[in-house]
Amino acid sequence: MNENKAAPVAWLPPVKGDPCSVVVIGGGVTGVLTAWELQRAGYAVTLVEAHALGNGSSSRSAAAIRAQFSTPSTVRGMKFCEEFYEAWTQIMGTAETPISQNGYLFLFNYSYNRRALFERVEMQRQAGLERLEWLKPGEIEERFPYLEITGLIGASWYPKDGFLYPHVIYQEGAEAAKALGATIIQNDEVKDAVVEGNRAVEIELRTGRALRADYYVNATNAWARQVSALFGAFNLPIVTRRRYLYFLGGLKERGGDFGLTPDLFDRLPMIITPNGGYCRPDSSQLMMGWLQFTDPVEPDFDDQDRIEPGFSAVDPMGYGAAVRKEIASYLMAAGEVGRLEAVTSGYYADTQDHNPLIGFDPSIRNLIHAAGFSGHGLMHAPFSARIVGEIIAARKDLACINLPGYGEIDLTPYRIDRKFHSAEGMVI
Repeated sequence: MNENKAAPVAWLPPVKGDPCSVVVIGGGVTGVLTAWELQRAGYAVTLVEAHALGNGSSSRSAAAIRAQFSTPSTVRGMKFCEEFYEAWTQIMGTAETPISQNGYLFLFNYSYNRRALFERVEMQRQAGLERLEWLKPGEIEERFPYLEITGLIGASWYPKDGFLYPHVIYQEGAEAAKALGATIIQNDEVKDAVVEGNRAVEIELRTGRALRADYYVNATNAWARQVSALFGAFNLPIVTRRRYLYFLGGLKERGGDFGLTPDLFDRLPMIITPNGGYCRPDSSQLMMGWLQFTDPVEPDFDDQDRIEPGFSAVDPMGYGAAVRKEIASYLMAAGEVGRLEAVTSGYYADTQDHNPLIGFDPSIRNLIHAAGFSGHGLMHAPFSARIVGEIIAARKDLACINLPGYGEIDLTPYRIDRKFHSAEGMVI
């Protein structure tokens, strides 16, 4: 449980602009928090979700959150997000916290450039992660005795990282937005948009209902290209891929022989192997995954949970077995006890540089996209919502914003029509 004091973000005032109406399309965590952020700023907000809230990628996520990113602005933005979720009960007036701060432990071997790693850690500290540590192999072994350290040159460790409880965020966030006056529409899909010149004037829902607004926000992530096409808008450079998570049972009860007692299991950090495998506790199971670039798919709500051949949990030669082997290279107990009990599937909305697309559409001037999060949407959502609030208040895209207490945030890496250069590192 989080024992930190409420963060200053609890009192961060909203960004107010001239009163106007906004329709947010998409009821995942990004859409819900965007609706809340805009409603508290004084806009008349309607959120439209094609199915039930959170029924897309938000409820099928590894649900991790970290501030250990590759650029200072994203580090500061993610520190903002972590402190937002820490202060959730004060902000939303609810009793249930959405964050468990077990920490993030990135493991590095000799394939990595040590100097570059040191420079990145120092950058992250300078950007606000004062408690970030570089651990030598002996220090890893001392703090995490259940890990195999052979071949490691060190690890970066930040105890305020961890994982989230998505249902708390999208359910309680929606209730908070409604309490402020927002309208929430569920189980009604956007089927068409009416555009006049370079502005959208109306959207039409499957039930025949029409919604007119001054601004529209496309927060549908994996479905964002489809929604943009309804407006005749920009062809968003997003590729939707299927990703899988595996669940290993029995480790909490039987991992003690390998130094992983039940108490230590509950406090396991998010562990990332040098090859991009990752694991964390999920109730009594170990959730496991691995960086993967599966073939692009056309997103289909009813097809989200399909497990393709070779990815089942019971195939001894399949991807699940390979994931377990990768994790067991460093968490020895994962290879010796328990069994794969389940696999889940969901969608990633990838961009070429693994940074999201947040900003006004280049051709439809009152359409804003907040999508393409490459697996970071859940953790990034408070920051994404704040950016949308800032640019609506300004009525234009911004090169940067200033977050009180967090400094200046460069927004150019999120531009819709940017040229792709270097990619965000450490993507899982």
